[in-house]
Amino acid sequence: MGVSTPSPLLERTALQEALIECAARGAASLPFLTDGDRARMIEAARHLTWRAARPVIGEGDRRVLQDFELTVQLPEDGPWRDTAARVDAAIAEAAQRLSPNPLPPGFHINDLILQRYAAGSRGITAHRDHIRYRGLVALLILSGDGRFCLCEDRSGAGAREIAAPQGHLLLMRAPGYAGSSARPFHFLDRISAERLSFGMRWDTAAN
Repeated sequence: MGVSTPSPLLERTALQEALIECAARGAASLPFLTDGDRARMIEAARHLTWRAARPVIGEGDRRVLQDFELTVQLPEDGPWRDTAARVDAAIAEAAQRLSPNPLPPGFHINDLILQRYAAGSRGITAHRDHIRYRGLVALLILSGDGRFCLCEDRSGAGAREIAAPQGHLLLMRAPGYAGSSARPFHFLDRISAERLSFGMRWDTAAN
């Protein structure tokens, strides 16, 4: 099951601008999915098997609170791998048009996850993604709302929202992006309508 594609020129230009913004500000967001794409993916997600995330990970000042469901059991005949391949190819093409290319050598999406946050969910507190995820983290917002913020530390200080409504592709830099070792702290809160997001990463431990 594939997904439709907006104007290649508009998509490539917007992605180039988003990649530049990621290098400068840590994250960026841009429209990516049509309403039809979203509807098909939301419907496909209804037939998946979900499990609750661990409510607490880490200890002491590294403790992270999580309030969502997730699944990594994504069937081959669903829209997930086709969509991830499209995102991967679009990012690669846009990055190649920048000088220098900000993506680390070998970057490719190989880790897929769907996350579902119920209305009223507490989301996830400030944290950094695992160091094995490199280059870029990509999230497609399929439904719902919420406030996604970059911040300075685990307390959430200096929170800066990256607006990413339904249909947007949210990009966040990871180690190796534009020669940086940065792993931005980030959190998600203020969820008032069920939020479904599709996460795509390069897991270097899986190579």
